[in-house]
Amino acid sequence: MVKIKNYMFSLLITFLISIVLLGLSATIFAYTNINDNYLQTFVFGIIMISVLVGATILAKKVKEKGLLIGGIFGFVYVLIIFAITSIAYTSFVFSNTLLLYLAISVVAGVIGGIIGVNI
Repeated sequence: MVKIKNYMFSLLITFLISIVLLGLSATIFAYTNINDNYLQTFVFGIIMISVLVGATILAKKVKEKGLLIGGIFGFVYVLIIFAITSIAYTSFVFSNTLLLYLAISVVAGVIGGIIGVNI
């Protein structure tokens, strides 16, 4: 039960970081002349930063198996994002972008888990 509570807290922190950074990047793109082609790069970076921080917080609390816990955390994050997106658009669509999000999230989670256990 304690691990589930830690996962939920870390996911909440991760989503809050994502929302704030996505809002900030939306503002930047709206009020500057940055090319919209860079938007996906911004989103990838935001996901990476958010999952890295969340996995670090989680692994720091759990203090064991940072590699596994971080990887699972990144995977769960993408599954939640995918579920929310699928509900919002009323369809399930698998794409190369989804696989890229999954890979970035798992790798960032693994790195965050390793950092969290070793802090």
